[in-house]
Amino acid sequence: MTAAQNGLPNGQVNARQVETPPLADSASAAQNLGSIRIARRVLRTVIEEAALSVPGVARLAMNVSQWPHLIGRSLPLHGVALVVHEDIVSIDLYLIAEPDVNLVGVGEAVQEAVGQAVDHILGMHASEINVYIQDVA
Repeated sequence: MTAAQNGLPNGQVNARQVETPPLADSASAAQNLGSIRIARRVLRTVIEEAALSVPGVARLAMNVSQWPHLIGRSLPLHGVALVVHEDIVSIDLYLIAEPDVNLVGVGEAVQEAVGQAVDHILGMHASEINVYIQDVA
């Protein structure tokens, strides 16, 4: 989804209203402080760092074929493809694994690490985290 499609300024993917609790000595309702917008680049960076922190991941795959686009998925940038709808994100990761590792175990560990980062650091929820191991380095 492009910024124009989601109604946000270029590169921004999430907007949330933040409210403060009423002051103890004030009878007024909670004040609206404004919105928080997280740039798509920030999401990608957090996801990249979480994936690269997993033992067994050599690097992200930079040259990915055009097949994700053919089946309706977004094209990855630097090994990460994102689809964001409000505070829910769908993630496709394209990785290069280190030799002599359990590839399924690495993929599961990447899913766990990225899911935790999306939840704890970004305050968003991952609807799916698809890991595609493209090669072994």
